[in-house]
Amino acid sequence: MMMSVIQPQISSLAEIEDLETQVSAAVERSVKVLSEVLNRASALDVFRKLKFEQTGHHPLEERRLNLFEQINQTFTYLASLHAARWIFGHHPDAGILRLNLGTAAGSDIEAHDISLAAETFASVDPKNNNKLKSDVQKVSQTHAEHKYVFYICPKHPAASPVLMKYSQQVLVVSLGWP
Repeated sequence: MMMSVIQPQISSLAEIEDLETQVSAAVERSVKVLSEVLNRASALDVFRKLKFEQTGHHPLEERRLNLFEQINQTFTYLASLHAARWIFGHHPDAGILRLNLGTAAGSDIEAHDISLAAETFASVDPKNNNKLKSDVQKVSQTHAEHKYVFYICPKHPAASPVLMKYSQQVLVVSLGWP
């Protein structure tokens, strides 16, 4: 599986909407492929195709990948885009945000002037695999003035930022479920 480094720099809600449109278009293309696969293959062959063949589409690039990877990337990217929208609403002076998507180094979201750093993720449960705790620890090590962890989870409604017991400098924000 080829992971790529994608680092869009955004400075407006319109740019976030453009990226969300690209992600949605990739989902639409894959649902069409999925429909065709479901109509033409045996049950086991459907699973084989979804796991091993490039039945999916990269959320932001014009290339194919397996559907499971697309699903994971789609919701990770949406978490970053929803977090960026939240940041612009709560930090109108944030300026340019760099989104470090894919295998890009650094925090998932960084203000151009390094005043803000954030980790983002999508999960069935934010405590699975200690993801929340490890992201809080990661962002707490940055030199940013504003430190966040944002997540989307079907079990958690959108909520105001909270401090976690293991960090008094990182705010954790549930973005709800898109």
